[in-house]
Amino acid sequence: MWTRQLGALLIKDFQLHGLATALTITGLILLTAILNATLGSAAGPRQTFIINLNLLFSLFLWAEWLITRECSKGTFAWLRTMPVDDRVLVGSKFIAAAAACTMCWFLSSSVMSPELWHSPATWLIWQCALLMAVTLSVATKWRFGSRLGQVAGAGVIGIPVLLVLWYVRDDVERQAALVALWNAPYGRLAIAAALLVVCAAIVLNTMRWVHRSDTHRLVD
Repeated sequence: MWTRQLGALLIKDFQLHGLATALTITGLILLTAILNATLGSAAGPRQTFIINLNLLFSLFLWAEWLITRECSKGTFAWLRTMPVDDRVLVGSKFIAAAAACTMCWFLSSSVMSPELWHSPATWLIWQCALLMAVTLSVATKWRFGSRLGQVAGAGVIGIPVLLVLWYVRDDVERQAALVALWNAPYGRLAIAAALLVVCAAIVLNTMRWVHRSDTHRLVD
């Protein structure tokens, strides 16, 4: 039963946002190609550009389409009048956001910055980091609304990163410990697994919140 519901919801999201997602990814690749042709970007700047744009899309774009627009149009209120399990509804949004994020990162990095694939573990960490960003963005925009959710999602990611950078600054031993963790045999895989665990925790927490919430809290 729930598989049919999930499939129907994913098809709905694909029909609503599939074309826009495809055009966005195509635009990103074309923009990078133009910059490479005109500026002759080296591998380092090109990788930074691809990573930063994927991060911006994960934090601000995919959830804006999947959550904010449907909140403002009252789609969630309409869906709650139907026999759709809240867990399936929530899961469909996270799956759709993760699919858009993964497709964008896979295609843009493969086509425009294949050097990123020279270290599959590093590529995987970036993928998991982007998945955590888009998962957090969906959760915060759903719970706090478009504006506050956007700030909250960026803050939850940005503040810990800044704290880590502050913690290791001007301390050679701490920097060496961080590098040792990164270069450990399974260090990068452990980091990727930790990011996925955070994603799972966010999804489960959001499912519980939506299930406990009245319909008016799901409509912007």
